[in-house]
Amino acid sequence: MDLDRTREWLRRVGFDHVPEVVGELLEEAVREQLPLPAVIERVCEAEAQYREERRVRTALKLSGLMGGKTLESFDFAFQGGVDRRRIELLATCEFARRRENVLLLGPPGVGKTHLAMGLGIRAIQNGFSALFLPADELIEQLRRDEAAGNRRLRRRKAMTVSVLIIDELGFQALDRRDAHLLFRVIAHRYERSSTIITSNVSIREWPKMLAGDEALATAILDRLLHHCHVVQIDGASYRLRDLEQRLAPREST
Repeated sequence: MDLDRTREWLRRVGFDHVPEVVGELLEEAVREQLPLPAVIERVCEAEAQYREERRVRTALKLSGLMGGKTLESFDFAFQGGVDRRRIELLATCEFARRRENVLLLGPPGVGKTHLAMGLGIRAIQNGFSALFLPADELIEQLRRDEAAGNRRLRRRKAMTVSVLIIDELGFQALDRRDAHLLFRVIAHRYERSSTIITSNVSIREWPKMLAGDEALATAILDRLLHHCHVVQIDGASYRLRDLEQRLAPREST
């Protein structure tokens, strides 16, 4: 068998990875005495796995998510205020398939952002696109897009991505213009795709956060909560724990 010729044909028909490893795959097939259908299946599996790993790497790079903030690395033992079973249900990504939303609410430092990122990473691993944006960065993008005209706003990835994560909504109060821009995003995504929002502001206080506009807050919440999983997190701060751990050796000296 002319392996160089085989590699060339594999490249011609569109294989990216298998041409580099076809020799190893054939050696394994001979050792295991695999029949031809099994050899073909193994070749296709190797190519499919490579393409899926490449898709995940590329999607993560474009998403703004931090690779280390996975659900597996979340310290459920420390954060007893998190309903682990509920997070595991969300991790199946049925919420994304059903185009449902997720609200992660609680005080600063309890792990809302970590969980949101973990769900975003899991969504990418399950074939969905995802985008992570701090709320103030999203609002700033929307302001620029509005100035450029509505066509650009509609093309914005935040409008079309399967899972949009808006982090720390509520740290800064929004004026009426910004609140309306946020409404346009939520309204456009309603029943089209999923939105995950983390916030330290309880739902009752959203009107105050949204420029004191009760009607606008009701319109936003109506669309967010219609198909939504609300996760309230109450517990100790990870950041304070980490600070105490760093200070402890100094205090003991």
